[in-house]
Amino acid sequence: MAEPPPTDQQLLRQLARGDEPAFAALYQRYQGALYRFVLHMSGNSATAEEVTQETFMVVIANPKNYDPAKGSVAGYLFGIARNLTRRSLSDTQSQNALPIVDELIEEIVDSNEDLDLLAELSQAESLECLRKAVLALPEQYREVVVLCELEEMTYPEAAALLECSPGTIASRLHRARAILKTRLQGQGCTR
Repeated sequence: MAEPPPTDQQLLRQLARGDEPAFAALYQRYQGALYRFVLHMSGNSATAEEVTQETFMVVIANPKNYDPAKGSVAGYLFGIARNLTRRSLSDTQSQNALPIVDELIEEIVDSNEDLDLLAELSQAESLECLRKAVLALPEQYREVVVLCELEEMTYPEAAALLECSPGTIASRLHRARAILKTRLQGQGCTR
């Protein structure tokens, strides 16, 4: 009978003892989600790559900083990424982080040239409108949209990460949706 995979906490304990495979397993579990989170929060793929790597460097440097009484390992990792993203955005506040639409359009063209390009470009334009609207949200609303809508976290999971109640998450998400709807309609992105 195969052993169940180690829990996140077990992986962190093994990592604290210098176990490289434990780090690889933890990295494999969370790298993608952390990257997407930072990408949605910053709108910049380079920032997402840097912050994701830096998050894991923080964990490697001090794996014993995690306190299970304060929440899950996922919450710990997202919290580190959140703080590093904030720092990165404040460091580059004078430069606007623009989403990379050219990459999306290039992927569409390269992925299937038989598709109706106009329909795909229309979809890319809609995605760009949405991306800009999400990036323009105040941080507290942007975080809940990214966590709950894009990363599909539950309200309790997002609440643990953001250190607030699930009711606050629901309230912020409701307000964020209303702001997004208004902005998207104002930009002519929706009907």
